[in-house]
Amino acid sequence: MAQQTPKVKKRAGKVIHSAVSQHALEKAKEIRTRYGDEIDYRTVLNMLEDRKSVRYPVKIRFVSEGIEPGMFAKTEPVSDNPEDGYTILLHSYYKNRHDDIPALILYQLVLVNYGDLATANDAEIFGATVLGMDRDAYYKQIASLVDAAWGC
Repeated sequence: MAQQTPKVKKRAGKVIHSAVSQHALEKAKEIRTRYGDEIDYRTVLNMLEDRKSVRYPVKIRFVSEGIEPGMFAKTEPVSDNPEDGYTILLHSYYKNRHDDIPALILYQLVLVNYGDLATANDAEIFGATVLGMDRDAYYKQIASLVDAAWGC
């Protein structure tokens, strides 16, 4: 009798994450097509009202308290019901830095659209794609903005 080699099964988490990553990339491409090449602060605020782009309502607040050192934002649900929306708390350092805010908000939007299934990689791909940037350049921009807020 021939010995059978067991088939390697993919973990459900990997399959799900792959689907999330692919959907996030496709959604970012759709957004870029819908909003064009110039994604500025006003454009991102309009995007937050567009349920084709952002799954749930989002409000932006600028705060210093509650943002962990080395981070630039925190995204919180308004309630246990996602339909009630989310609040993106951006470090107060960015309040008047309108040219920097779109990249920061886009990074956080994967949490709104995909919740805990989203990863930092998804956030980088999503933000870079919407902005029409190379992923590494986008990552460096985010890292530089974080360093600036924390005086590094």
